[in-house]
Amino acid sequence: MIFYKKLKKLFSQQCIYNEISSILEWDMATMMPKNSRASRIKQIEKLTENKKEIFEEIKKLELFSKVNVSKLNNDEKRNFFLMKKKYDYFICLPQKVIVENQKLAFECEGKWREARDKNDFRIVKKIFSKLFSSVIEKAKILSEYWEINKYDAMLFLYDKSFNCNQINRFTSDIEIFFKENYDNFLLNQNKKRIYEYDSELSEDDQYRLSKIVMKKFGFNFNNGRVDLSLHPFCGGYKDDIRITTKFNKYDFFSSFEALVHETGHALYEFGLPKKWKHQLIGESSGMAMHESQSLFLEMQIVKSKEFNFFLNNLLNKLFKKKTECWGAENLFLSRSKISKGFIRTESDEVHYPLHIIHRFKIEKKIFEQESIDDLPDLWNSEFENTFNLNVKSDNEGCLQDIHWFTGDFGYFPTYLIGAMIAAQLKSSISEAIPDLKSKIKLGKLDTITKWLRKSIHQYGDRYCVDDLLKKITGKKLTTSFYKNHLKKRYLS
Repeated sequence: MIFYKKLKKLFSQQCIYNEISSILEWDMATMMPKNSRASRIKQIEKLTENKKEIFEEIKKLELFSKVNVSKLNNDEKRNFFLMKKKYDYFICLPQKVIVENQKLAFECEGKWREARDKNDFRIVKKIFSKLFSSVIEKAKILSEYWEINKYDAMLFLYDKSFNCNQINRFTSDIEIFFKENYDNFLLNQNKKRIYEYDSELSEDDQYRLSKIVMKKFGFNFNNGRVDLSLHPFCGGYKDDIRITTKFNKYDFFSSFEALVHETGHALYEFGLPKKWKHQLIGESSGMAMHESQSLFLEMQIVKSKEFNFFLNNLLNKLFKKKTECWGAENLFLSRSKISKGFIRTESDEVHYPLHIIHRFKIEKKIFEQESIDDLPDLWNSEFENTFNLNVKSDNEGCLQDIHWFTGDFGYFPTYLIGAMIAAQLKSSISEAIPDLKSKIKLGKLDTITKWLRKSIHQYGDRYCVDDLLKKITGKKLTTSFYKNHLKKRYLS
């Protein structure tokens, strides 16, 4: 066991480097002065160099070949498998490629922020083109090493459980479902009167409301904090969670829902097994499962009729919102209103999967073409085909998300898979907790978190998605639960 223990020790070091890097990246997006970016990039590059040295030491000592896998228990075998995959990534990629890719990603993110400020893709195009070329180079090396296509190689970086063919089947099924049911969704909505809100919620009130609900779910502000950024995200690590959000004075529930979404990520990190801390098996089961934890809270719970009953009482108690427009029924109808829009993060639940499918199609095309030169035109034409809407600016088009401009191609499908997982989990928790609706009405949201910790969080990366879902729900991932959820909510 001496060689396995040596591997564990070295991988523990690289996990700590990742934690340091995550805090530095959070600071770069929130607190860091603008002119400090170049120094910060060098700091993070040094951490990456240190991680590479760890893997070079493993290679030099030939540790993987010296471990007697037959003597490991099942958890140790899983951890060994995950360590080997991580090792393969760092060893097969030249240090120059890793450092260059990371450097370009940080530079591109900075230019993206400038491009967003001026609503002009041309500002970021040059550095983005360099970043994309670097991503393609990385994908080609990984695809040859893993013997898969280069887009699958990118998908694999964010979730080991799904490839492009599987996602194609999911998206095709959901597109057919959408075409068959969309008109009925609208007809059902038009039968109901939705009242406009007669007053506003200030930014302070939005945050006060969000903070109460976050605590109800079990978010520990002694181990986490909330700050402002251009793009909401959850960073940090399991002992030190950093959530960011932005406020919208025209849609005061958007920040609330974004904070609940990020709380789902945070609770997953908080709930990961402490006995496997700083080991890969103790990390999350891929980003699809991570997104499922966020979308479970955001879509399955806080947009439910039962939660809106609790929300009505909370708004009344906190802000004296007593008129009919703030009633539970109108809150539900207003917060689940179906309406086409340009922005993914502001999308309703019905259109949300189409936003992801739209991005998935574009990613496949640009990876085939190996060029982003015509990205705005490609985005706009594909968007019009899907939504029948004419994109009028870069900010409501290809500049709206940060992901591509940090090199995170292949991430978007995890949102769709996450939404599917969330619906499947909702079916199981409803069976496991018969009085779930009553508990949600009363705001006893920690009941949900306890179930998630027992069913999902405690296992870390012990299982792939299908195996974990089969253990919890009795079935592998399927679109049926997701489609049934949408029918139940929007056709009832």
